[in-house]
Amino acid sequence: MTDTKIGIFLSRVSEKSNLFLLLFFMSIAVAMRLFSFWTSVLDHDESTYMIIGRDILNGKALYSDVTDTKPVGIFLFYAGLEFLFGSSIFMKRLVFSLVVGATAFLIFRISKRMISQNRVALASGLIYIFYTSVWNYHGRSPNTELLFNLCTAGALLLFLKPNFRNYFIGGLILGLGFIVKYLVLFDFLAFMLFFFLLGTFRTKKIFDGARLMQHIFAGLAFSIPFLLVNLYFWLGDHFSDFFYVTYQLPGNYGSNPSLPRYLVMLLDFTAKFLPVSYIVFYVIFSKNKPLLAEDKWFFALWIAAVLLAIYIPGKEFSHYTIQLMLPFSLLGGIFFHPEFIKDRFTVKLYSRKTGWALLAVILITAQVVSFQSDIAEPDYPEEVAGYISENMEKGDKVYVSNYEQIIYYLLGIESPTKYVHSNLLFTETHKAFNISASREIRRIVHTWPRYVVVYRKNALVEGLIQKKYHLVKTYRNNEIKIYRRSD
Repeated sequence: MTDTKIGIFLSRVSEKSNLFLLLFFMSIAVAMRLFSFWTSVLDHDESTYMIIGRDILNGKALYSDVTDTKPVGIFLFYAGLEFLFGSSIFMKRLVFSLVVGATAFLIFRISKRMISQNRVALASGLIYIFYTSVWNYHGRSPNTELLFNLCTAGALLLFLKPNFRNYFIGGLILGLGFIVKYLVLFDFLAFMLFFFLLGTFRTKKIFDGARLMQHIFAGLAFSIPFLLVNLYFWLGDHFSDFFYVTYQLPGNYGSNPSLPRYLVMLLDFTAKFLPVSYIVFYVIFSKNKPLLAEDKWFFALWIAAVLLAIYIPGKEFSHYTIQLMLPFSLLGGIFFHPEFIKDRFTVKLYSRKTGWALLAVILITAQVVSFQSDIAEPDYPEEVAGYISENMEKGDKVYVSNYEQIIYYLLGIESPTKYVHSNLLFTETHKAFNISASREIRRIVHTWPRYVVVYRKNALVEGLIQKKYHLVKTYRNNEIKIYRRSD
């Protein structure tokens, strides 16, 4: 990959117009994620966002009529997608591919501003697309991190050219990211602390009025979206539900952080992206990387802040590591700097012959696996929804219990419970809401829906329906069962 011709190609692409580059990154992101556009479920969280976004658009009150553990931003975004594209899952996945491409473009711009090297900048953008387009739970499935990473990258680009306007707009953009997921606060604090200390070091002044006001403006702007959300709910009729989910539930939802589990999650992340992990850590531990001392401190502080953000919630979910992909992509690009010195083994490993071959094998394998899982294999939630749709009558209710809640969305019907995500009732998560999961499940079943779907063994639900329902259809070696009310 260090071949001169590759360098010329990268330089020529990098010198194109911003619009060309934006479209270039977006096209690569769409191509990498294309097979994922058709399957009904990539991740339970995405299904929840679709349902709640649709229901908000239909007049339901967030956190009162439908609820989840996430902040308001992701649901408003999906409500917007529902308004623009209706129930098209394809278009929603396409939009998130464009979000990934746009983030890669911003990474390119950040790298150019920091390092001033076309080849490095292009490599950084492409690394981000690779990171987020291979594994479902590491970015291939649309999730909050993809959305707030776009905000983080946009804000950082502005902060790198400091003035009152850029700091205010950058703070506002990160504030929008904050109402998508609160962990973006750690990015914001890392940026503000670094740039304040950098200014102090450069000017030799601790109390510089202009610089202090820039940071105050950024902080005020950062708080605006969250304050407006609070004001909206306070002026309405659902403030108590919003208050609980926003201020009280996080203390119930997080488990005690576990360092061993946390390290296993990071090792899993590293192993799944081993070819990229190698170059990222090679750059991190190299003593000869072409970075200014201040840039080295910037990345150290930013990565430390993100690692802390991932650790504190005590939830070792794979998608949390997406927040790390921004600084890692920027650092990984430095590996391709023409002045970056590498040892013989690494030069040979990433030479034109082995490097391109390795890249081709990885990309082809990823696409083959994606085609197999998303296109070739049966889409069982789609089949379940199709069967029920063909046999249900107008007004019939459906309860999917511990199976995929996307079925409500595919059928165009409402969830029979405000706790849309099936995990909220069938895992320990229900304790965060201080509710009796079994009581809520009994309440739902005793409305006697026409169809009940059960996944694998569900003793509670199957015990409640055994006298009034009969089995009418099974899928995947009897793992998925559809029961119909006997009347």
